[in-house]
Amino acid sequence: MAVKESSNFLDKNGLKEYLAGQSTPDERGKWEEVLLEDEEAFSLYMEALDEMQDELPELMNQGAFVNRVMTAAGIDNIPRIHKPSRTRWYERTLFHYVIAASLTLLFMSSGVFDRLMTGNMDVVVPEDAKGLSYSEQMMQATSGWLDQFMSDGNK
Repeated sequence: MAVKESSNFLDKNGLKEYLAGQSTPDERGKWEEVLLEDEEAFSLYMEALDEMQDELPELMNQGAFVNRVMTAAGIDNIPRIHKPSRTRWYERTLFHYVIAASLTLLFMSSGVFDRLMTGNMDVVVPEDAKGLSYSEQMMQATSGWLDQFMSDGNK
């Protein structure tokens, strides 16, 4: 049944009566048939449902309602996703931090970081930088180190 065929049947008041449960069984059957077949009717239904949201009663026990619907639909066993209650020791963040810190200490004590930079590592702060702020001295030292690094790489 299309909307155009049943224009006398489809009206907001009749739809609101259907939503409130005040329509006759014949009207309910017609509404359900129309809603299943016609998208326009369904959009009207959704609009009316949105308008009547405050007037309709709240669903008290949603879990019981879902179980009743699922049982009526013939779906008894709903697969549930169980999250493991405990994480494995190697999946914890602290474990990763301990490994990272241990490797850093091992590399620092063995001199791996020193071997990464060959050449003159005594680029500190130029002596003419007296009186500059600490951040400016650090910027000069860093730029000097980068200049030396780039010039060594180009050779």
